[in-house]
Amino acid sequence: MKTSLSKMLNILDVFGPDTLLLNVEDLAVKMNISRATAYRYVKELCDSGLLTKVEGSYSLGPRIIQLDWMMRQYDPLISSARNLMIKMVERTHLSVFISVLYDGKIINTHIESSNKSDGFTFGRGRPLPIFKGAQSKVLVSFHKGRKLQRIFHESIEPNPDYDFSWTDFLQITRTIRQQGYCETIDELNHGLTGIAAPIVHQTRNELLGSLAVVGTSDSFELLRRDAVINMVKETASEISMKVAES
Repeated sequence: MKTSLSKMLNILDVFGPDTLLLNVEDLAVKMNISRATAYRYVKELCDSGLLTKVEGSYSLGPRIIQLDWMMRQYDPLISSARNLMIKMVERTHLSVFISVLYDGKIINTHIESSNKSDGFTFGRGRPLPIFKGAQSKVLVSFHKGRKLQRIFHESIEPNPDYDFSWTDFLQITRTIRQQGYCETIDELNHGLTGIAAPIVHQTRNELLGSLAVVGTSDSFELLRRDAVINMVKETASEISMKVAES
């Protein structure tokens, strides 16, 4: 059962690319709460800086920008990975991603790239499809048992974009775990290839995220594929050790 605090914070999930500004009435309808409750929640969120008032409506507030900056600077996974990711970019001229599975969504939390004009469809913070793209498939596949089954039945089975059975899904995820990496071509963006490996905590055996290199398929043709795969797997392991030591 959700608490009042969790219901209030869920208001932040209503905002998105097509709903950057919302008034109290809209929030009340979308959250299925009374207008009075919506006003109370909005006031508390504004007082904390998570929302801000804009000409009678509300948008995400400056506190979120501050928290985002703090995460970029001090998140243990990003801090442990940043310099290693920069080295990968220098060696391959590909873009390098850290991604996590959070609240049923795959999120890119940090990107290093030699080409700052790269227009990735799924940049930092924008959720990826749950089982498309190398980093997404790795983050799903390295779960087992009930968690894996729940992901399939809640996010994949009812989605018309996926046309495989539970048995097929089990085989795909098992193969990715056995390989220790995943490679995809043209799954998220046409003409792009991605290779990802899991970042697993060295002592707790806990999946922390994934490390991926992404670039045009033409770029990959200039590189030794097996060398890139080994680099991704070895760097993911090195990041894991650095997190465990921090």
